[in-house]
Amino acid sequence: MCGIIGVSGTTDAARDVFVGLMNLQHRGQDGAGILTLAESGSELFNLQKGSGLIENVFSERSFKKGLKGKTALGHTRYATIGRQDPNLLQPFFDARSTIGIGHNGNIVNVYTLRDELTAAGIEFIPATESDSEVILKLLAYELGGHEPTAEHIFRAIEASMHRLIGAYAVVGIDGNGGLFGFRDPDGIRPLIYGTRTNSEGKQVYALASESIALTYLGYTIAGDINAGEAIYVSATGEMTRKVLFQRSFSPCMFESVYFSRVESEHQEHSVYETRFQLGLVLAERIKALGITADVVVPVPETSRSAAIAIAEALNLPFRESLIKNRYVNRTFILDGHAARQEAIRRKLSPITSEIAGKRCLVVDDSIVRGTTAAQIIELMRQSGAKEVIMASTCPQIQFPCYYGIDFPSQDELVAFNCTEEQVAKKLGADRVIFQTIEGLRKALNKGGLCTGCLTGTYPTDVTCGSDFQTQRVKDRTTLIRKS
Repeated sequence: MCGIIGVSGTTDAARDVFVGLMNLQHRGQDGAGILTLAESGSELFNLQKGSGLIENVFSERSFKKGLKGKTALGHTRYATIGRQDPNLLQPFFDARSTIGIGHNGNIVNVYTLRDELTAAGIEFIPATESDSEVILKLLAYELGGHEPTAEHIFRAIEASMHRLIGAYAVVGIDGNGGLFGFRDPDGIRPLIYGTRTNSEGKQVYALASESIALTYLGYTIAGDINAGEAIYVSATGEMTRKVLFQRSFSPCMFESVYFSRVESEHQEHSVYETRFQLGLVLAERIKALGITADVVVPVPETSRSAAIAIAEALNLPFRESLIKNRYVNRTFILDGHAARQEAIRRKLSPITSEIAGKRCLVVDDSIVRGTTAAQIIELMRQSGAKEVIMASTCPQIQFPCYYGIDFPSQDELVAFNCTEEQVAKKLGADRVIFQTIEGLRKALNKGGLCTGCLTGTYPTDVTCGSDFQTQRVKDRTTLIRKS
């Protein structure tokens, strides 16, 4: 899962991209990059990227010197394969075909495609295992030396879609100053576009992973790029959209449950309202099970709206008894069990007076590995909680995700092949309640969903998925040796 944004038509596109990336920082904190079309000089593109948080990668000098122009592309990385290798930071560009891209998602058949392209004479950056680079090289190959116009770009994208298996939202720029984007044929990964009128009265276009990145910049959301659809904006501001290859509509349920910012919208659905509904639906189950408590406690930050809904529905007091240190980044996307444990200890502090002697209903958006949940339960116990009941607004995650969320192995999943009672015992809770899959669908109110990690039924072929597990183990072994 990563954050991408592209802008076309403003005199200082890179600054827009930078601010947009700041609003997508939650989608990746391994590193970031910005690519612009050079205004002069021998180089076609200007690129700056680096490891760490966005504000530490770019400075005022970045925008005064190299990152100038009317078309720009930005990316913030959350590693799922390849881990924290600076060579894997995006965007990537191909000088021969004059296109550059940023990508969010995972390509399941990446290793097969890489071998096929290598056999066709395509060269890759040494020492990288990036599926994003495979997408770039495949697009360049399918362009076949043609000028990157809307017609040729669309033709290359469509041909690539028929070869790529997995989840992807891609934003790119080309040597003619064009901005383009496309979404996988099942619409698993999100991509939104917006418009704005500049000081000259001309239309400015932008594409991003989430609406918050655009609305913050004053763009009006024009809609979602549909499953299997591509969009192209020329340097002169002409916009073309076309559905190239559509198979289903299966957006990732985890976007609404956890990953997206609460201010964002997906497919005209407010993330805040969706999470509130998740709470209301889960409250119905808690009532039906006859579970009682004295207080509802949210796990900050993403479960707050659901916890408020549960408290209101159950007529219980809502208390912010766990306080988040805002200077600690998201623990879910940190690399490795030990790193996540240490971050959780630094991230949350309990308010003992609001916990001691009480039956606490602790609401979290999801329970994946159980690392966070187990430590929160221990914190509550140490603070004198009489009972700790964990409630998850997401159903039991029992299968790997092959599409860009970082749980590629069942062995890492605390709920794999377990009942709620067994999960409670593992975590040290008095009780654990999960949302049902029916409840999830009711709350999200969408025509389709990817629920592969819940049901084991995926919208694409995942027979190559074991490669991810193998690569993940290899990456972790490498990290352990380095440390």
